[in-house]
Amino acid sequence: MPKVLAAATALLLFTVAPALAKPNKAALEKTYLDLNEQCRGGSGDDPDTIKACDQREAVAAQLKQLHTCFAGDRFKRCN
Repeated sequence: MPKVLAAATALLLFTVAPALAKPNKAALEKTYLDLNEQCRGGSGDDPDTIKACDQREAVAAQLKQLHTCFAGDRFKRCN
């Protein structure tokens, strides 16, 4: 699935690049939304869906380090 591959590439960049540059919050938010759509819209037993959900959680952890959380239908500041 191309979207999962693109999201995986973005995730890799966000996990390797922090030592080189500050994470791009807007890009992380977009990646989260894309992965969230794939996770919530996919079949629960499809490996691509499971991968998207796992990647979404990794991106959520990165956003949390930037004090940003997804709540319902929007991003908000979190502690």
